[in-house]
Amino acid sequence: MKYLIQIITAYIGSLGFALLFNIKKERILYASIGGIITWCIYLLSFYYWNDIFISNMIASILGTAYSELLARIHKAPTTVFLLPSIVPLVPGGSLYYSMSYAVMGNKTKFDLYALNTLKTSLGIAVGIIVVSVVVYHLTNYKCKRSKI
Repeated sequence: MKYLIQIITAYIGSLGFALLFNIKKERILYASIGGIITWCIYLLSFYYWNDIFISNMIASILGTAYSELLARIHKAPTTVFLLPSIVPLVPGGSLYYSMSYAVMGNKTKFDLYALNTLKTSLGIAVGIIVVSVVVYHLTNYKCKRSKI
């Protein structure tokens, strides 16, 4: 039940950001489903590896690949699908608690939450970069090959 609530919340959060970014009506559902996909992948990979960095990286890789695929299908920018898909992974709570403990002077808890925030952020960034670089090279390879 706990995981179902998390998945529904991921969908609602992604939907909210899709609406906030004024995504066209026919693309909102696909952008919101990206949030479900990334969160489900995160839950599965965290269950398997129990590591925040690896779980976020894997979820980010698959979320970015999903966004790239839908961008090609719908002839839209990748960010239309990427931003709502990545929203469930963003370490908002961890960042809040790390700043709160920093202000209170609790160095031990600050270090713990700041490290979790850093691992999560790096995992998301690495996942996006990996897929973006692969897609960039694949599209350039196809363009160069067609010119020959």
